[in-house]
Order: sequence, then structure tokens, then C-alpha cells
Amino acid sequence: MHRFFGRAVMAGGALLIAATAQAQSVGKSYKFGGDLGASMPLGDFGDAANAGYHIGGLFEYTPKSMPVSWRGEIAYNHNGLKDSGIAGLDGNFSMLNLVGNAVMPFGDKAASIRPYAIGGLGIYRVKASAEFDGVTASQSDTKMGLNAGAGLTFHLSGFESFVETRFNSVFATGSNMNFMPFTFGIKF
Repeated sequence: MHRFFGRAVMAGGALLIAATAQAQSVGKSYKFGGDLGASMPLGDFGDAANAGYHIGGLFEYTPKSMPVSWRGEIAYNHNGLKDSGIAGLDGNFSMLNLVGNAVMPFGDKAASIRPYAIGGLGIYRVKASAEFDGVTASQSDTKMGLNAGAGLTFHLSGFESFVETRFNSVFATGSNMNFMPFTFGIKF
């Protein structure tokens, strides 16, 4: 009986500390973080590129008087060139992007899991590289683009984690470069 009571008190204390840390992190007006995940090319871009990866960093600011957060992001995306059937041809697509987003959370601020919508505008530095029989060629360009999507934030003890997906469209000549990253991240 004594052991059970001692364990119950310790478990209750741990929950109280976790809830206090969560309440403190919910009230913070700014957060830094990072994310990574898979990047799926779509449309014409999907015809030329394989599934890839992305990694990035973020800064998020939530004004006390507004329900919307503002998030700035920098990310690197990498996708391999699909097999074209030409022996010896290899290549990849890479992007470095700077994006500004509005994040609109839904539900109770103190909830441990909270859905949100996200969207914004950015600058994408796109580079395509290929190599064939020892000859390398590449082309790069800087384009504007936009994104929109949704995610879930998980409020944990002292930090937040999130999962999200977004549709990105980079305004390219001819056909837009569309892709959808599936992201896991953390914010402190």
C-alpha cells in the first residue's frame, strides 16, 4: 500500500510539472524550431522527379492580441531525377526556399493536440542538375511560389511537436513546379 501511494504521488507530481511546463510554453509569443520529412513531386514535376526529402528551420511569432501566428521558414528540398530509360543519365532537383506563412490554430489554446491551417508566399531558388557520360549540366532560377495546408500541434513538456502537409506551387515558366512535403517538426 505504501509503495502504491508513493508511486501515485510521484506520478501526480510529474503530471503537475508537465502541465505547468505546457502552460508556460503555450503563453510564449515566439518559438524557434526545425523540421524534416518527405517531399512528393506532383504534376509535370512528378513526371520528372522522384520522391525526395526536405529539412528546414523556422521562427514563429504569435502576437498576444491576434489568433494568428506568423511563421518564417528556410528549407532545403532535394528530389532525384526519375529513370528516363537513358543509360548513364543521372540528376537531381534541389530547392532552397524562404517562406512567410500565416498559421491559424483551431480549438482551445490549452489543448494538448491542436489542429491548424497554414499558408503563405515565398521565394524558391530552384536548381536542376544532370550528368551524362561525365558531362555535367545545371540550371538554376529564383521564382515566387505559394503554399497552403494543414497540421496538428502536440503540446509537450517544454516544447511542441507538429506534423503537417502543404501543397506548394512554384511559379515556373510553362508549368508550375508543384510538390507536397509531409513534415515532422519541433518548436521550442
